[in-house]
Parts: sequence; C-alpha cells; structure tokens
Amino acid sequence: MGRQDGRGRLVVAAMTTVSTATPTAPASRTAPYGQRPRHATTLSDWSEQDLEALYDRAQWMLTQPRDTVARTAPGMLLGTLFYQNSTRSRISFETAAHRIGGASVGFSDVTTTRAGDFYAESLEDTVRVIGGYTDALVLRHTDDDAARRAAAVSPVPLISAGTGDQEHPTQVMLDLWVIRSALGAGLRGATLGYVGDPTCRVARSLVYALRSFKAAGLVFLTPDGARFPADVVAAMESGGLAWRTVESAGELLSSVDAACIVPFELSDFHQSAVRSHQRRDRLDERFVFSRELLTGVGAGVPVTHTGPRGPELPGDVDELANVHYLDGVAKGVPLRSALLAELLAHR
Repeated sequence: MGRQDGRGRLVVAAMTTVSTATPTAPASRTAPYGQRPRHATTLSDWSEQDLEALYDRAQWMLTQPRDTVARTAPGMLLGTLFYQNSTRSRISFETAAHRIGGASVGFSDVTTTRAGDFYAESLEDTVRVIGGYTDALVLRHTDDDAARRAAAVSPVPLISAGTGDQEHPTQVMLDLWVIRSALGAGLRGATLGYVGDPTCRVARSLVYALRSFKAAGLVFLTPDGARFPADVVAAMESGGLAWRTVESAGELLSSVDAACIVPFELSDFHQSAVRSHQRRDRLDERFVFSRELLTGVGAGVPVTHTGPRGPELPGDVDELANVHYLDGVAKGVPLRSALLAELLAHR
C-alpha cells in the first residue's frame, strides 16, 4: 500500500500488499539500499539483480486481478514530459500509473508549454517544477544528454523513455522480459540477435543489459553501410559479449536464441516529430522476417519488435507463437507499472 512521507510525497512499500486471497508478492531485493538505482535513465546503472527483481514484480502484476494491482500505489501521481512524439511508451506509462492506483499529468507536445514558446524554459527548471508536483517523472527528449541533466536535478525518481540517440532503457527492459519469459530461462549465456541500425538508442541499452545478464553475445543484421558507435563496441568488448554481423534474416535466425527488431528505417531522434519522410518502396527480402522463415529455420526463436513496425516484420506473422510484437506491446503496462513501484518503493 502507498503512504505519504513528511513532505506529502507518496511512498510505496517494498513488498506489495495483496488481497485476502494472499497471492505471493514479488520478493524484495537483497542488495544494500545504496546500490539500488534511484532513476531509470541508463541501463548501465541496473544490475542483473535489479532487473530480475523488476521482472519478478512485473510477472506478479501480470497475474493479479486489477483491484489487487490498484492497491500498489494509491494516490501516486506521475508526471510525463514528452518533448518528442510517442505512442507506446507514453500511453503505457500513463496507463501504468492508473493501473497501480494513481494518475498522470504532463504534456505530449512541448509547444503547449513554456519550454516550447518564447520563454524557452530550461529542461532543468521544467523538471524541478513538475517534479515538485508529482511522485515520479517520465521524460522523452531530443537531446542526447537530457536524461542525465534531468536526473541530476529531479526531486523524484526519473525514467527515460528515450533521449536523443543515446538510450531507451524501458524498451529494452520490456523486450528482455518478454524474451526471458518465452525462453523459460534466464539470459545468462544466451545469444541474441539485433535487427536494425546499431546507432538506434535501443542498441546501447540492450548492450548494457546483456552485459549485466552475462549473456554470450549479439548477432547483428544491419542496413547496408551501418555504423557501429565506438562506445557500443567498447561496451560489448569490455563486458565479454562476443559479436558479429550476418547478411540475412535467415542467417540470423539460425544463429541466435532470440531476436530483437527495431524499425529498419529510423527517424531522426533529435527531432520532436518527423512530419515528412520519403520511405523506400520496398525492403530487401534478406531483411524481412517472413512467415516462411519464422515457421521454418526460426520456428523456435522468440522475436520482439520495438514498434512501430515496418516491412521487416509483416502483419501475417502476428499469430505465430514465437512472434511477440502485439503481446509485447501489451506487457508494457505491467512492466512499467512494476518499474514505477520499484522506484517508489526504494526511494
């Protein structure tokens, strides 16, 4: 159950209170308090133990009646600061706040705020102001350093929903939870496929998380001429992650335990919105995860997609047992509900 501290802010118990049916609640972490992440802005801060505790809580929430989950954080208030367009991340966070008994306030269009008009209020001041109203903040921003700057001044836990081209931690938390569940085992020793541009902010978060899980490595299927950021390569090598590239979807599926796909055509993450873009007419077949491949060589390989999907994952594969696009999107709510509860419980 939630309670308020001396400043009137919401505090969530580390162990969620359950209904009279007394289902088993997620186990508390055993790491010292000081080692628990205060924010979720980079997955380089999150250990295997931190992520496993999050997944335990998310799984618990997934299996409970809504009225039980709603007693997790009654009265909590989430502030959403979206300087960049979003569908799944923003709406799932808003839904998550309501599901655990709270509510959300904020903006999805910065031009409606003083940060986006003549005054050009700074990110730091906006975070301090809305953080003073709320119990937690979610930020999506076009600047690479926005999450770091915001966390440095935020009076409440702050979550990055994607900043510039640097990281998207909650998307990777979600994808790996879905994959972990589909594999029926932990991620230690697993080899994952990454499909798409390695400069995408998902790639950096994925490398950090797999390093924490002590995965075996990554196999990349990238657009022709793709560039690997030097810090991503360094993180893989320092973390003991083997990595290589392949030339086709079929070759990737025959080499990995699971695959994470991002849109093969990326927008500029440094823009608040992309209003026009000349999309290619078709995608080379070697990059397409077709029904034939996913029922053949890739039949036992769980596949996720961050969305919004394009021709790399056709709609006719949705009902396949190893394709986790739409059910992965749905699981974004319990995952983000659990993340809010974890951060509030250990403040």
